Amino acid sequence: MSIVLIVFLSILRFTRSQEIVSPYVFADCKHLILPPRCQCYHSGHESQLRCLKSELHSLPKLPNNMRWDALDFSLNYITSVDSYVFADIYVEKISLKSNYLRRIEPTAFDRIKNLKQLYINHNQLRELHPQALISPGSSLEIFDVSYNLFQYLNIGEILVNLPMLKQFHLVSCHLNSTSIYTLLKLTETTINDTIQRTGHYSLELLDLSSNNLTTICHGLFDALYNLVELRLQHNSIRLVDNNFLRSLTKIKILNLAHNSLEHAPRLASQTLETLNFSSNHIQYLNDYFASNLPSIQIIDLDSNQQLNSTSTRAFCFLNLNSIEKLTFRSNNLLTLNTFAELLCRLTNQTSKFNVIDINHNMNLKCNCTLIQFQNYLYHFNDLTCTHQGQDRYYISKLLNWYSNCQMDFCMIRHRLIQPNYCNQADAERIVYEGTCEAKLSASEERKRLKAKFTSTMTTLITNQWFDNTTDSRNRTWIDNSTKARSPSQQRLGNSVSWNQSSLLVFIFSFLLLLL
Repeated sequence: MSIVLIVFLSILRFTRSQEIVSPYVFADCKHLILPPRCQCYHSGHESQLRCLKSELHSLPKLPNNMRWDALDFSLNYITSVDSYVFADIYVEKISLKSNYLRRIEPTAFDRIKNLKQLYINHNQLRELHPQALISPGSSLEIFDVSYNLFQYLNIGEILVNLPMLKQFHLVSCHLNSTSIYTLLKLTETTINDTIQRTGHYSLELLDLSSNNLTTICHGLFDALYNLVELRLQHNSIRLVDNNFLRSLTKIKILNLAHNSLEHAPRLASQTLETLNFSSNHIQYLNDYFASNLPSIQIIDLDSNQQLNSTSTRAFCFLNLNSIEKLTFRSNNLLTLNTFAELLCRLTNQTSKFNVIDINHNMNLKCNCTLIQFQNYLYHFNDLTCTHQGQDRYYISKLLNWYSNCQMDFCMIRHRLIQPNYCNQADAERIVYEGTCEAKLSASEERKRLKAKFTSTMTTLITNQWFDNTTDSRNRTWIDNSTKARSPSQQRLGNSVSWNQSSLLVFIFSFLLLLL
């Protein structure tokens, strides 16, 4: 009897402790008065309120102390989120996407409990107060504000207020580089007068695609200590710092597709695995392009339509143990020989096949090199090339034509190249040459030299022009001297002077173009 009593008291004590810890009860749909077309689903330990496509013009006030797994108000006509509209409820996911939101009050989510996912994408917001997302426990993990009209957003301050955030989606928000410079707030330090921020340790995915970014310099993302994936595709990026990934010790995926890059940055990262440069304006890959990416697995350079060759040192020190695919589809490559150094190293790897994809290069020439390295070419049977003018053939159909290819490409190359052909010191040095400081200082130096040269040449030409055009009334002493010369001598003198001016103008214009 005493044993039964002890068990009963233990159960009673447990249930009371549960009530103290969690006062919120799951919503009972039967007793709720809901807006028309809203549906409530209650099953076991899950309750969801779905009001999508319900023609709502405002958010309904829900009863206090209710526990929800998800509230879905998508695809309505809601224009604002007022203060405390979600006060004193427990909910993990709220969706307000595809409404007409123009305003979110700073205290809109102030008293909400345990919010983990918030979707306010596809609305008409122009501003968002960073403190509007503060809720008890600061537990937000996924935040999507994509497809709004911000132009400027204090990303750094938002992350300061959301220390648990893992995914931040900012697609197509009209953001320029000013917004991403606010990330520097994460590392602000003032010591005596406070403001000590140590960075963000939770963010794994940052999506800034389809905005108006133009420049990516190092230091901007340094405080995102656990960033794994960075999406920067569909911007107008022209300049990327070689060093901007060096401090990101967890980064694995970088997407820079569909930008305005003319020169591929030679990035440095110990952890990067996937690098996407597709659909840019890259024309050439320089020395040591991939030398400082020891963990790289996939490099995508598809649809750079002006890319016709690479430096033979471009893939020096590329880690063949990690690389899985280099894709150059739909470019303008002329010959496989441009990958000479890489191909000859691949021949020593018995397990590496189908590494390089050069399909859909319309001007690729059929030759023995394609036959010799066919095992390393992705989808070799579908590879087409030009032979005898502009005729295109499947190279796999021409194997008989090249049956006499006995020349060992790598053996001949080995005899010609120098022993120190790939130099590790050079690979490290070129990283600094591609930093924003180096590029911008070089640009400023060019501008300074250009301005100095312009000033000097303008002075010379002006003086020469003055010498040839000042009218005779102001140069009587010259008139008196020229009277002593014959007409033919006068014409010859004038001709020489005008030719000198023309020559100076030509030289000035030519050198100005070079600068």
